[in-house]
Amino acid sequence: MEKIICISDTHNRHKHLTSKAMGDRLPEGDLLIHAGDFSGQGQKGEVQDFLKWLKEVSSKYTNGIVFIAGNHDKSFDPKFNDEISKPEWLQDELAALPSSIIYLENNYTIIDGIKIWGSPVTPWFHGDRWAFNKQRGFDINDTWNQIPTDTDIIVTHGPIHGKLDFVLHDSHYAGCEELRYKIKSVKPKLHVCGHIHEGYGYDYDDDTIYVNASVCTGRYEPNNHPITIKNWEYESR
Repeated sequence: MEKIICISDTHNRHKHLTSKAMGDRLPEGDLLIHAGDFSGQGQKGEVQDFLKWLKEVSSKYTNGIVFIAGNHDKSFDPKFNDEISKPEWLQDELAALPSSIIYLENNYTIIDGIKIWGSPVTPWFHGDRWAFNKQRGFDINDTWNQIPTDTDIIVTHGPIHGKLDFVLHDSHYAGCEELRYKIKSVKPKLHVCGHIHEGYGYDYDDDTIYVNASVCTGRYEPNNHPITIKNWEYESR
């Protein structure tokens, strides 16, 4: 797989990426990854519009599209429905997606020999009004311990602690410490996230490229460009 396009946190502004008036900013490639928060509150109309857009852009990607939910995409979290399952309309929408568009939720897929594991889970934040929040420590480790040791790409909504996770308004690093330890152990080629809009950009260490692909800025303006990884290296625009 040569060219991976990464986006996240489009917050209902996904069409800005493909608007002719604004210039089509969504590159073609082998794979598109969206790391969650595609909606404002996960309402039915928002989700349907996003999934329709994914179908429209899918022809740009020879190996398809992988996406996860984020803390804003509440309809994907059963606690906002009946505590057991997603709403029936959402189950129907996901079931109707073509095989080239894959939703991941604490599981993995293999595309062109590349194992991709994805999760919407983020550390607890401001009570129960957000989706897929787990307490730091043992609770959130229940999720990260599901990551296979041979994973090539990890997609999580939130960043690890200390990389691409600095929150400007209260000056702290908001990423997940437990996820950092897990990624250091697994050593994936690529970690894609969003969630912390101010953390947009990329970083790397000896084993992994880290991408925060938030399209929206801290002011929820869709000004950030998709990030391209080509041959397992960051490709500048």
